[in-house]
Amino acid sequence: MSSTLFSKKTTEKHIVYKILGIKLKIKKHNYVNHKTETKKAIKIQNKYDLKPLKHAKKLILFLTPAQTKTGGGIMSIYSLCETSRTLVEDSLCLISTLPYDKYTYANNTYFFNTEKIYRFSQIRNNCKNLNELIIHIPELYAKDFYRKLKPVDRKFLKSIKKLHLNIMNQNIELMPNPQSLKELLNLTDNITQTIAHDRYATQDTCNKWQIPTHLFSVNIDTSKYRTYSFEEKEKNIVLSPDLHVSKNKIVEILKNNFTDFNIITVQNMSFSEYMDLIGKSYFTITFGEGMDGYFLQPSSVGSVGIAVYNNEFFPNKTWKDLFNVYESYDQMAEKITDDLQAMLNDKKLYEQTSAAVNNKTKEIYNIDSFRDNLKRFYEKKYDFYPS
Repeated sequence: MSSTLFSKKTTEKHIVYKILGIKLKIKKHNYVNHKTETKKAIKIQNKYDLKPLKHAKKLILFLTPAQTKTGGGIMSIYSLCETSRTLVEDSLCLISTLPYDKYTYANNTYFFNTEKIYRFSQIRNNCKNLNELIIHIPELYAKDFYRKLKPVDRKFLKSIKKLHLNIMNQNIELMPNPQSLKELLNLTDNITQTIAHDRYATQDTCNKWQIPTHLFSVNIDTSKYRTYSFEEKEKNIVLSPDLHVSKNKIVEILKNNFTDFNIITVQNMSFSEYMDLIGKSYFTITFGEGMDGYFLQPSSVGSVGIAVYNNEFFPNKTWKDLFNVYESYDQMAEKITDDLQAMLNDKKLYEQTSAAVNNKTKEIYNIDSFRDNLKRFYEKKYDFYPS
């Protein structure tokens, strides 16, 4: 059908269809009115006890965007903050929304946590006795961080005797190029980056950005979520929401060969709902990084994640030996029907496949290593220094 007869437009609040001259506006069921949410959040934030901020000599501050509340990157920020609080007892450890974000929120109900979220202005206006401030900035916001700061925020940050900016490089494909980070030197020359994936926690990465580099790793506790047995599972194949050129082809193959299965894309759900979904589903397929939650988390609740190997995110090539990891999307398209059917017909193979991923995951993402990495960072014992 030609574009003059049919069109689709997406706005923040609606999806607008035009069909044969008829305009149909449908409100998104996951629409969040950030203005209203912000007003409610400010009322809650204004009731916080701010005495700890006023007395703090050292503050560790994690920044988070106001309009994104879930995802592996966001959850890792909460986990890092919580663990930092237990490791650095002489510091106040908090999360705030970005200094220049016009929206904010007070708490996050998308996954289990007990964090209070602050406005950055609350930090600036109350932390008058700070001697040391460590700010963890997600890589996506590091490039424009200095430029977007209000003059009053720049003045505040420059007034801190020991200011340390750490860029959380959680996805190397989103990490700004080295030149674009030069503006941060207007605030301090104490700049580091921390890495979320073993694969690019290397000297080469450190040398490219010419700043001390350290592996933070990731720790997202999934032990509280239910594991469903093979017999309890429902006929679902879950898809990550990522866009990929091969996705439609793979989905068509699944629809044609697993006609009695529900094909479900993850969207508009809390992390708890997501974990319950992948736990009771037979398979979850990631079309994103590969070495991501959609591949790893199913095995933590007794299910099987499916991925395509890539050199950027998987720690090493041994992951290609797993039954549920393909070398390419072409190979996935060729083999996925037979492989999924083999696991459905063989409970032992299914459980072994799930366990193999879970065991390898525990080798690199364990709480002791996570805590040790974080402890060494605050002791300034970084893994790599520019050469």
